[in-house]
This record gives sequence, structure tokens and C-alpha cells, in this order.
Amino acid sequence: MGHKLLAFFFTLICIPGLFAFTLDASKNPVAVGSNVTITVNDFIPITVGSWLYESSILFMWYSGDLISGSNQQAGIEFNITTFQLTLSSVTLKSSGKYALDALRPNKTRAEITLDVQEPVSNVTADVSMTNLVEFNDTVSFTCNASGTPLWFSWQNGSSAVTAGGRVQLNNNGRNLVISGVTRYDEGPFQCIVKNNISNGDSIQKNLTISYGPSNLRITASPEKMVYASGSAISLSCSADSKPSASFYWMYNGNLLNVNSWSYNLTDTTQNRTGLYTCVAQNAVTLRYAEVSKTIRIVDPISAVSVNPSGSPVEDMPFNLSCNVVGPVDSIQWLKNGMDLYADNTITFFNGNSTLSFKKMALTDDGLYTCAASNAVSNNKSQAYNLMVNYGPVNTTATGPDVVAEGSNVTFTCSSVSRPQSQYSWYFNDSMVAVGSVYVTAALPRNHSGQYTCMAFNNITGISSTASVQLTVLAPVSNVMVNMDNQQPIFNQTFTLTCTASGDVEHIQWMKNSVKMSDDSRITFSKNNSVLNFNPLFLSDEGPYECEASNAVSNMTSLAYDLKVSYGPWNITISGPAVGAVGQNVTFNCSANSYPTSQYSWFHNSSMVGNGSVYVTAALSLTNSGQYTCMAFNHITGSSSNASVQLTLKYPVSHVIVNAGNQSPIFSQPFTLTCAASGDVEHIYWMKNGMLLYPENGITFSIDNSTLRFQNLSLNDDGHYQCVASNAVSNMTSLAYDLMINYGPWNTTIKGPIMAETGSIVNFSCTADSRPQSQYSWFYNSSKVGNGSVYVTNPLTNSGQYTCIAFNHITDSSSNASVQLTVIDAITAVEVISDTLNPLATQSLKLKCDVKGHYDTLHWLRNNQSFQSSDRVTFSADNTTVTFTYLKTADDGIYQCVAANPVKQHASNPYNLVVNYYNAAVSVQASVVMTALLALLLPVLEEWL
Repeated sequence: MGHKLLAFFFTLICIPGLFAFTLDASKNPVAVGSNVTITVNDFIPITVGSWLYESSILFMWYSGDLISGSNQQAGIEFNITTFQLTLSSVTLKSSGKYALDALRPNKTRAEITLDVQEPVSNVTADVSMTNLVEFNDTVSFTCNASGTPLWFSWQNGSSAVTAGGRVQLNNNGRNLVISGVTRYDEGPFQCIVKNNISNGDSIQKNLTISYGPSNLRITASPEKMVYASGSAISLSCSADSKPSASFYWMYNGNLLNVNSWSYNLTDTTQNRTGLYTCVAQNAVTLRYAEVSKTIRIVDPISAVSVNPSGSPVEDMPFNLSCNVVGPVDSIQWLKNGMDLYADNTITFFNGNSTLSFKKMALTDDGLYTCAASNAVSNNKSQAYNLMVNYGPVNTTATGPDVVAEGSNVTFTCSSVSRPQSQYSWYFNDSMVAVGSVYVTAALPRNHSGQYTCMAFNNITGISSTASVQLTVLAPVSNVMVNMDNQQPIFNQTFTLTCTASGDVEHIQWMKNSVKMSDDSRITFSKNNSVLNFNPLFLSDEGPYECEASNAVSNMTSLAYDLKVSYGPWNITISGPAVGAVGQNVTFNCSANSYPTSQYSWFHNSSMVGNGSVYVTAALSLTNSGQYTCMAFNHITGSSSNASVQLTLKYPVSHVIVNAGNQSPIFSQPFTLTCAASGDVEHIYWMKNGMLLYPENGITFSIDNSTLRFQNLSLNDDGHYQCVASNAVSNMTSLAYDLMINYGPWNTTIKGPIMAETGSIVNFSCTADSRPQSQYSWFYNSSKVGNGSVYVTNPLTNSGQYTCIAFNHITDSSSNASVQLTVIDAITAVEVISDTLNPLATQSLKLKCDVKGHYDTLHWLRNNQSFQSSDRVTFSADNTTVTFTYLKTADDGIYQCVAANPVKQHASNPYNLVVNYYNAAVSVQASVVMTALLALLLPVLEEWL
């Protein structure tokens, strides 16, 4: 038989003629334990064919006979009517290639590869250790998961972890290693595992990272360079550390008995000056750090006095001593309130505490004080008044050397003498006055000559003279600065002339009220009357004055404000290098020039305007080219020019995103095109208002005008815009709302799998799809309806109900089936009693009469389960209840309930009321009753 069957199949294979069909799986990939149905599209009845798994035959059929293959797997069912293959409770071993070979009526084959995956579950993240030390330790995370994981990734808080530097991702991302952890690696860390059917996250893991101490700081309060004795000083120490650092203090390298972040100094004295060090330690990292601060404490000076060594005598040595109570940093001597320094007549000894005069002189008279200071205080002595006895010496006569003709002159005579000298005045050896002051009459020019004063000390018997040589002159007037007819021009020669009346002895030039001197470029004539610039510089600008003077008078001219003409220099044009067609462009021209330059504008050598600002008309392409600005100074006679090249472009406009006639379908390629008018230089894309970059199957054309999706995914849903720009404009398109069409996926049917004949059943069908699927219903391969809900006619036969979901955009379909078993209905249930008058102490039988097939039958009393007892028994099939001895306690509502796999049917209630009978009934009545029962008993037995 086997050889004949093999020969028969070889004969069928050779039959010519082909037709095409395809296979669809109800879900793929599919989770372990799920049911999958592989259906045939473009269905044509196959009279001879086979289903194969990999190279093994599952089913073969021909001429109405079905043969299961030797490798046919458990849980696989084949519907020879629809040729669909149903796999129940699939396992990982169910993955592989399934093929349907059709041999008749035509020869063809269709294949489908089924991918069975375990859902991701039990995702855990293990960490090598959680308590770490910064920079010392390395931490490892390992991600474990059940299922068929394809992708592993890690998150630190809300940020994705990427490899690089200290971070390594190994074993396809399953292992995360962080070397030399820092305080910023504390987490929380979480592992994320995904496959094609599910995903899962681990519980977050946190690290405790100990670090420091670092950034150690000492703060003194109050903060001073030096502190006075008795000050209260608070030192505090801080450091960055986890766990918190412990602190201790040292003074000049010696350990203090202070273990705290603060150290307070009170009632300080000078011997507490020194180096204070704070040391911080971390008990976990075993690291320490220290920082030092110098605190200086000084006693204040309490008293200062000046003491002489004897009496001051002219030409004799003399000492003054400065006595100080308290520490001294410096001593300074003052004479008449002015600082005193050593010279050839005085010196200082013993740290400036002794002032020594080699020989007393008259100039040593004065008030002498000494000032002592240290870092926290200073003090000054009372003044010591030093007066030297002498004289007369240093006799001087004061008065003008030169006076104006007709003036009165006052001469004053003085001398250094103690006691005061007596004075006499002489003119050309003739005595003219007595006293220290001599006032002349109005002097003519012939009273020029020598005026002498004689000083005489009648105590010392010494005299001394001094003289003044007086010249009588005419005053200066009419002082002016002249420039003649010159123009002051940069880098050319220029002169200024000073003129005056009277006896002019000196001329002085001033610029900005400051006296001038000559140099290699600026010179003066012999008598200073002419100021020469060779050449002029811009730095020469300013107000110039000349002052003419003699010994008795001087006069300054009015200021001549010199402004140097120059330029034009450094001509520049500001304005765009690119302009938009149809718009205006403004150019600004500037140059360094005095006086201000005149400006002319040229376009490609043709003059187009004047003035420092040039505004074009609305631009056309002919307006591109070179724009030149020429600046001209009419004083210097010089000109200069600058140019700018203007390029014109059409502004960007009408920017739109086009998808053409494409429909965006899941897992298929798709393109968006950015179209724009104008000179487009740059294009970039945005999704949901954010810049879009090429990644994850998204690419751009060379000019960015086309956005390509290699395989659309649902994550590509969003609002897409393109931005086109050039140097003069930019424009953003309206948003293109991309919604990915997909499905139908996960088609499912809700409805019963068993019903009674004559009943009506509702089935509902759902599928994941965009747009919403269209639904068709089939009963045993015959179409019976449309829509997501199907309501059957009154049922007569069992059969398979199939829902096909179809997406008219993706042109895909998916189906699901349910096998409905129809059983005979229970049409009636009734309780029948064997007596019309149940009497106490008598027996009673209740029979359950059921019309229709049932599986189980049970009884209820007062809606509660009814159980057997010593007086109540049930027949083997539960159809009859027998009361062997009735009691009034048996009163109640009795029902029998017949059930099939679909539903339970309860009888109408039977109300049992047990009656009493009178014990005094006559014997005759008893006999009659006994006879009646004898007649009815055969009938009842036959009925029962």
C-alpha cells in the first residue's frame, strides 16, 4: 500500500499547470503558549496536497482521505475543508518553516516562517557591590531575564547609558561596567529588556559612593590680617565629603585637643600667634586633607614720650629719645608735623628710638614728635619744642629783583637770631631806613641798583648783611598768536607766531595749558616767537597759547584752537553681501576725515547717488555687482574709495511637504519630499518641532530635499515639517501629519463555543488596524455576513465560524475562527408525584420528566441542594426521589434541574404539603381504602 501511495504522489507531481496562493499566520511573531492559525489566501480547493514542517510531512490528503505524517506534532490540527493549520499552545520548537504543497488541481507551493518567542519576564539587575569609594572602585551590573530577549539597554535615572570612557557595555549590553566611579554615578540604574512581542524593566538599583574630603576651607570670623590681643576669633573648617568628614586641629604642627569642625580662640594674647591647621578625614575612603591659616595676634601700644639729652646749643651735638610702652614695629620722627629722615646733620639709632644731631643748627628749631606703631595700633608723643640760641646768621633781604616803572617796592629783612636782631637799610651805600621792612616811594627807571640790609644782635655782638639788586622795567602787553594765511593739513609744515608789546624778555608756548618743549618735529625760533611743525600730526590738535613776560609782568594770549585737516582714511562700507530680489538694500559709507568727507556712490562704474547712505530701489537680477563708495575732502584735496560685491537671490517661498500618492504602511519604505520656490540653499527636517537626524532607518537625499524611511514603524507617527532657507530668507512648511497604516493584527473572536439547537448566538470580531478593518464572516467556508458583530439564525448544526479582517490601505487581512458545537436543547422539565394527597407516615415518589438530552440532573428543596437521608433516597439516575416515611417537616418547594453543557433547565416548583389523617377512621373506610390501593397499585407500578 505504501509503494502504491508513493507512486500515486509521483504521478500527481508530474501533472502540469500552476496556480498561486499565499499563507498568512494569525500572529507572527507569536508568544509561547499562544494559538496560531495559518490560513490560505486566494483559496482554491486542493484535492491532493500536503502540509510540511521544515522537511517533515504533517498531513497528506487525496481523494478525500487524510493521512497524518509520522512526524505529526501534538497540538496541530488540520481543517481539510479550509486547508488551514491550527497550532495550539506553541513552544519554541514550533518555530520554523511551514509549507503547503498543492498537487491538484494545479501544482504550487506556499511557505511561511513562524517565529515563536518567549515573552520577556523576570527582568533583574544584579550589581557587584553598592557601597563604593570614588576613583578606587569599579562596579559591574548584570541584567538577567527570562524569555527570548533581543535587546538590552541601561538607564541612569532618566538618561540612557552609553559606552565610552569609564563606561563599558559588554555581552550585547547585558553587562554594564563603570570603572573608577565618581560621586555622580549613584543612579538609580535600571535594565530594560525588549523583544518583538514584549518588554520588561528591572527594579532600580542605587549606589552609595563615598568621596572626599576635598575642597577643604578654613574661615576666620572676623576675617582680619592681624588681631589685637584680647580678640575673640572663631575658626571653622569645611570639606566636601561623603560620609561627612571628621576634623581635628593643629597649632604650629602640634596636635590640639580639638576634634570638631570649629575652633574658638578667646582672650587672645600675643603668644597665640602662629599657624593653625585643620585636618579632615573620611572614615570610609581613608583619605585625608589639610589646610592651614596663619593667625597673628599683637599687643597694642599704650604710651609714647620724647625726652631730650640736655639743652640744645648751636654747633653742639644733641639727642632726643623716643620711649614706648608696648611692642613696636616701627618708629617715625616728625618735625613740625612732617616726617623726618636721616641726612648729613641728623641720624637715628636703636631702631629709630634715638634722634641724634651732629651739630645743632638754626634749622633744627621746631616741634619734634615721635610716632610708634604696630599691626594693631599706633601712638604719638606730645611735641617737644626745640629752640637753638644763635645769631645773627643767615641774614636775608627779600624784595623783587625787577619792578614796573612807577611802582612802590617793599623790601623785607630777616635773620636767624636769638634774641631778635636790629635792622638798617642802605641804597648805594647811603642809609635810607631803619627796621626790618623798607617801603620805597614810586620808583623811576634810574632807581635801579643795590639795596642792602644790615642785621645786628646786641647780645652776641655779631652783625650780618644781605642785598637785593633791583631793576625797573616797562610791563608786557598786547600778546597774540597768529597763523597768517596757512591751512593746517596733516603731514605738511605749519607755523604759529607770537607777537607782544613792552620789554619782552621771555616767550613760552603752551598746549592745553601745559608748557611745550621742542623735539625733532616741533621747533622754536631763537627768541621762541615762532612755533614750527614739520610736519603736522593729528596729535598736534588742541588749544595753543603763548605767554610773553619780563621780570615785572607777563601776559598770555587768547587760545588758538588748532584743528588738523586730514583724510579721507580707512573708508569702509557696511551693508549686505547678499540681497533678496524685489527688496531694498541699504549701504552705509564712512571714512576718517576732517572736515567731513563728501560721498559719491557707483554701481559697476556708473554713478548712482551721493551721501554717506545709499538705499537701492527694489532689486532685480541686473542690480547685482560691485557697489563703490568714493569719499573726497575738499580741504586736503584727497579722495579714497571702497567697494562691496552684491549677490542677489530669490527669497524662499511656498515651502510644502509632499508625500505624493504613497500610503504610509507599516514595515514598508516611504518618502517625504520638501518642495520650495526661490533660491534654496539649505533644507532641514523637523519632527514634532524637533530637529530630525538620519538614524534608525531614516536617511536624507544629498540636498536634504527627500526624507526616506527604510521601513516604517509606529514610532514614525508624528508631525513632519521642512525648513528651506538661503542667505536672505527662510520658511517652514505646514506640518505633514504622518500616521502609519498597519494591520490587521491580533484578530480575535469573542463568542461561545457551544449552544443549544434553536438558540441565537452573537459573535464579535476585533483586530488591531489603522484604518479600521472591514470584517467578513464565514460559516464552514461560506460567507454569511459583514461587520464586526455577527448574529446567527436559530441554530441547527455545529460548525466553524471564521472572521476575516481586511485593511483596504495595507491590503492585508487576518482571520480568526471559533468552532461552535450545537447540541439538542432541553425543551421541558416537569416534577410528577405518585399521589395526589401526600399523607404523613406514608411513602411518596417524585419523578423528574425531562424532554430532550441532558448530562446531569439534581434536585432542589426551597432553592437549596437536596440530599438523601434515612427516609429519602434517589434512584441511580437521580430521576426519582422516594420518601419512605413522610413527615410534615418534608413540606416545601421541590424542583428538579436538568443540565447540558450549555445551560441548566429547572422545572416548575412542586409544592409538597404533607397531610394528617384521623386515627378514628372506621374499619370500613380503611377496608375501602385498602381495596382501592390494591386496584391502583399495578397501574402505578406500570407507570413508574
